[in-house]
Amino acid sequence: MDGTGLRGDSEELLRTICKEFLADPTVMRPIQDALVDTIDPRFGSDPSIAEAIAEATRAHTHHWARSMYEDPRRDVEPHLTSQIVSIARDGYRWGEEDTFHASHHAAQQAMWSILMRIAFSLCDETAVLQPALERASRSLSLWTDRTITALIDILEQERAALSGDQHVRRLELVNIILGGAPVPVTGVDQSLGYSLSATHVGVILWAPPQIADRAALVQVASALGRIAESRSRLLVHASASSLWLWLTPGIPVSAEALESALTPHRDVRLAIGSWGEGVDGFRRTHDHAVETQRLMQSNNAHRVACYDDVAAVLLLARDEARLREFIYATLGPLASGPQDLRDTLRMFIHQRYNASRTAELLFTHRNTVLQRIRRAEDRLPVTLDRHGTNVGIALDAMHWLNLQDE
Repeated sequence: MDGTGLRGDSEELLRTICKEFLADPTVMRPIQDALVDTIDPRFGSDPSIAEAIAEATRAHTHHWARSMYEDPRRDVEPHLTSQIVSIARDGYRWGEEDTFHASHHAAQQAMWSILMRIAFSLCDETAVLQPALERASRSLSLWTDRTITALIDILEQERAALSGDQHVRRLELVNIILGGAPVPVTGVDQSLGYSLSATHVGVILWAPPQIADRAALVQVASALGRIAESRSRLLVHASASSLWLWLTPGIPVSAEALESALTPHRDVRLAIGSWGEGVDGFRRTHDHAVETQRLMQSNNAHRVACYDDVAAVLLLARDEARLREFIYATLGPLASGPQDLRDTLRMFIHQRYNASRTAELLFTHRNTVLQRIRRAEDRLPVTLDRHGTNVGIALDAMHWLNLQDE
């Protein structure tokens, strides 16, 4: 049925269903999961792309629900925001264009299940329910089909440019390598303009999808190459909001130096993998950067993180309940003590118990550092002499995961 036959209680019920949908943030997860399950795991699990899919899914579904709430009788037009078009372009670049129909229809089915659940929780009168659900079903189906058609039309108009884009070809080749396929190193080196036999450090640069600036990401990537005195680099445009970078550093680079490269670009964030050699190292350093990026996305307080600094935390974070138990058993009252005491002790341990170096990095006086260390030790149920490693790990976990005492 179209919207003209919707009357009275059924129209009001449909408005209420949409209102409940808009008010419940938990409905997004099953819709997003249904969409992601139909696409290539590497595409759907990439942290930047997953974030963009989540943002686009929220905007997309909320548009339909708001439109139906405002006027249940009017068909909903496609809502092709820049984010929605960008994630479709990313899908094309990753070779996912053949999944557009399946992914959008899977999301539609998940959304329809949620709408029905809401409807049956609100009303049990068939005479009221049936017209409301028939109208919602028809509207949702028509809107999905029109959206798919509109997106495909846009991509068809851009197909020649996208197909000829060197970044698309580079992304395709790099994804083949990362997927574990055997590669002829010499030929790939020539295609990429980068030696896979080198010693690499993988970096992921990204910004929130809604405000990502590709030019800013490229500028930061260039700055990183200069800071690391990199002999060569490989830059891959992974999505509209992220870049993958491989460097062959001439010198070790500190997190502080990396932070300085971000100063003009406050929305850009960096996840740095461990050093690796050869093709296996090329894959491993990128995988480590991805793990680090996921950790950072769970805690927006950090702009730069290196895998080597968070590897132990990543392992412990797989069981958060046991991690919290470890933290509070190790730190005792310090876990709920002043933040400056934890930060100072953490830096002190990282600097191999060097108070002068700790004071320099914290921009404070050495005596202040020593006073804070004494106060922190007074709160610990263990001694630094015997348990310094565990204390450092517990402090790192609180720092990187933004855990607070409960």
